[in-house]
Amino acid sequence: MKFSGRQVAAARELLGLGQSDLAQLVGVARRTITRFENGEAEIKSATLTQIQAELEKRGIEFTNGTGIGIHLNYEKAAEFARTSGQAPKEADR
Repeated sequence: MKFSGRQVAAARELLGLGQSDLAQLVGVARRTITRFENGEAEIKSATLTQIQAELEKRGIEFTNGTGIGIHLNYEKAAEFARTSGQAPKEADR
């Protein structure tokens, strides 16, 4: 699935992740995330796959049906928080 930098930025916001956090999870420089989110640069397909995997395992669902967006699946997010030992986010309470 193709997704945009704006979708990634929105997904990060929902999860409370900073650009540096996502960059570290994916193994790229923060500037790579910044430039992609701002529409200044494309990034490698493998990096996009990693970004998608990291966000989706935390409960993000990308949508490209009749509109482009994201959705936070609270059950997936809560499960990730439980299994990873992370404290639940405000939305999970």
